[in-house]
Amino acid sequence: MIDHKMAISRMKTNKVMALIFLMASVTFAQEVQIDNKYISKSFPTGELSTSQIIGRAEAFFMADNNPDKNVVELIDTNQGQLQVTGETKVLYKNIGKELYPKRSGMAEVLESGFGYLMEIKINDKTFDISYKVVNMKKEMYGKEDLFYDCINFNEINQEDVERYNKAMNKLLKANLVFKKRRELFIENSKFQFEEVSSFLLNEGELKIFSLHEAIISGE
Repeated sequence: MIDHKMAISRMKTNKVMALIFLMASVTFAQEVQIDNKYISKSFPTGELSTSQIIGRAEAFFMADNNPDKNVVELIDTNQGQLQVTGETKVLYKNIGKELYPKRSGMAEVLESGFGYLMEIKINDKTFDISYKVVNMKKEMYGKEDLFYDCINFNEINQEDVERYNKAMNKLLKANLVFKKRRELFIENSKFQFEEVSSFLLNEGELKIFSLHEAIISGE
């Protein structure tokens, strides 16, 4: 079972780090793009060569203290491009606990993994670092694709939520969950997508910030 206090603490830490990142972005980033499940930031290359940027980025991803299961999918110093896939662990509130608040042994917080693609593209005098959520590894109710569709860094799409709710209502009904409890689940489902989307956006911002720091410092 996931420790609820530790989960909340981690969420608060992410928010603080994201704030620091945004403050730093005012100084270093020239352009920010946020779209659906994607965030990208542009930075000046300064005196760094293409091989230095790519080499330092690769070293960052392969570092022993990096907790993510990173896999280098593409590295091209001639084109100035690096692509790495990994997984972000996400903690979010278990709506099922709202349906059965007195049931013992039910976790208050759920954990799931979301696959991501990070990419570096080097231009003339700038380099872009991007983070994109590409899939959801596992969802408690087996609705990974529908849950993934509901993730959005800008605004949750109501049509996507309704598709998820329709599938969940059918599943809960098949498992003899009373109508009032099904309605409670559906009423609260959007909040979990907002929570997870915020968590993933913060994680993406922190990863971009950490990678940029490693590149410019050479550490």
